[in-house]
Amino acid sequence: MTKKLSPVAQKARDFYLQQASQDDRSWTQKLRQAFAENAFPTQKDENWQYTRLTGFLQHSFAQVAAGSLSLDALSDYLPEFEVIRLVFVDGQFSAQLSSDLAINVKGVSLTVVSGIEAVADNSTHNERLLQEPMAVLASLQAQAGYALTLDANAALETPVYVLNVQTQSNMAATVNRIALAENAEVTVIEHFVSLTGDAVCAMANNEISVAKHARFKQVVMQQLNTQSFYFNNQFIEQVEESVANTFFASLGGALSRHQNHLYMDGDNIESIQNSACIATGKQTVDSRTYTEHNQLNGMSRQLHKYVLDQQAVGVFDGMIRVDQQAQKTDGQMDNKNLILSDTAKMNSKPQLEIYADDVLCSHGSATGQIDDNQIFYLQARGISRNKAIQMITQAFVLEPLEDINSGVVRHWVEDKVMKTLNQVQS
Repeated sequence: MTKKLSPVAQKARDFYLQQASQDDRSWTQKLRQAFAENAFPTQKDENWQYTRLTGFLQHSFAQVAAGSLSLDALSDYLPEFEVIRLVFVDGQFSAQLSSDLAINVKGVSLTVVSGIEAVADNSTHNERLLQEPMAVLASLQAQAGYALTLDANAALETPVYVLNVQTQSNMAATVNRIALAENAEVTVIEHFVSLTGDAVCAMANNEISVAKHARFKQVVMQQLNTQSFYFNNQFIEQVEESVANTFFASLGGALSRHQNHLYMDGDNIESIQNSACIATGKQTVDSRTYTEHNQLNGMSRQLHKYVLDQQAVGVFDGMIRVDQQAQKTDGQMDNKNLILSDTAKMNSKPQLEIYADDVLCSHGSATGQIDDNQIFYLQARGISRNKAIQMITQAFVLEPLEDINSGVVRHWVEDKVMKTLNQVQS
């Protein structure tokens, strides 16, 4: 049954269907049908109650030819440490701005694929993807993506850095696949930026599989201008004795929504999912996780921190689901939020759904303003009030970064977070 839409939403749906891939494969047709029937979520949908798409629907984000860029124009964003660099400009791969993808490491393959090739017919993954309307839209709009594959025992010491840059008002969507075989290891950094003051829409779907004893480390950072929109869905599958560590930083955008769908399908799995979100003005930032513990001795850790100023809106939604077979699960989820004004708002919904009887699980959320006693303590030591507030805020928001287990990557992310925080507090 097709969802009843407002005239604005109907117009947007028809526009994006017309722009979508016309490929005639059965899976693409399923995507088109799902989008035609279920786009777009409204506040009546529980998962979108606090995240309004009104601003997004008022734009018609077309796909455009990639703008011309030099590497110098990206210097403010690029890491200063060694990386294997992939650059997508306005949704299309730029070989000129990227590193040589012929990686000289045994068992490692990194290739660029078209949007059609990236949207694979994977039944388990697709069933999950079809439940997320914006993931469906990203799949239909994707023009390109990348595939990163590591064979058994392969280790890539140099991080893979993926820069998604938009130079004009448009929609840029990528669909990507990362697959680690047994005992493989890699670090991936994904960065979303805009070089225009106009509104853009950045979208991504990541399909990530982590095999036995493999170690996957990731940083995702969106740094779009404050007129723009960001939607990212990550589908992460782990099997026994693997480790996944992912961190998300939201530093821009009018509306930013990042979601991890994590499935722990083996014994003795470890996962870390942290985020640090900063918003001001009328920005909305939404970070959410869905974590399934499906086997024995799983351990998951989550720490999500928000700093909100002026009329900003924060949304956190986290679910830890523990299957009946997942005895000895240790799942911890914490959300802490710092409000810097009387008009900012935080909506938090940490959840546990437990079907096993021998588990150690907890969830919590706390929202408040800076304690005056903390400010007084620093002022008593000769520090000005403004500087004291700045120091307390910085210490608060940097805590989730401590689990980024590469020092050079962590310092680089800290620098981006601090610059954004200084702009908010200036």
